[in-house]
Amino acid sequence: MERNGHRFWTDVGQLTRAVGRAMGVTLRNLLRRPITVRYPDVQRPYPDRFRGILALTYDPATGEENCIGCRLCEYVCPPRVILVEMLKGEKRNYAKTFTLELYACEFCELCVQVCPTDAIVMLKSFDLATADRRELLLDKDRLHALGLQFAPSWATGTRLREMQAPPKAARGETKGGAKEEAKETAE
Repeated sequence: MERNGHRFWTDVGQLTRAVGRAMGVTLRNLLRRPITVRYPDVQRPYPDRFRGILALTYDPATGEENCIGCRLCEYVCPPRVILVEMLKGEKRNYAKTFTLELYACEFCELCVQVCPTDAIVMLKSFDLATADRRELLLDKDRLHALGLQFAPSWATGTRLREMQAPPKAARGETKGGAKEEAKETAE
């Protein structure tokens, strides 16, 4: 009988300490200033590596669209939300249509990584909230408009491929290191 009474008071003591710690956290944060950002009025600065919605780009030198209609992005897309039709031109190919179902996109960034011309990029924004899913079915013109409206993320296909490539050895290391290894194997 006495054991159950001792256990009861031990449990009550642990419960009281737990409630006291929780109330202490509440009281410490009660007078602290809130850190909430008033979103529509105040835009939060996004970090450099933030990756949001997708967009198509133009070549700044010529003003032509970068997409050549190679359809690599369509082939690599896991949920199959990209549809591209190619139009063959005299000098180069173009994308006749480029459709992206953003409501089903996984934002895996594989399409950005495989694009040979950096035509599709991720932007530093996610501001496409809507109540109608049909507005998230983006065509080529809307994707180009988004690319001009928002700043692109640092993650283009070229930069990602350079980042994932093995590091290049310094000039002095390769020649000197190879000579030293050859001497060690000869001995």
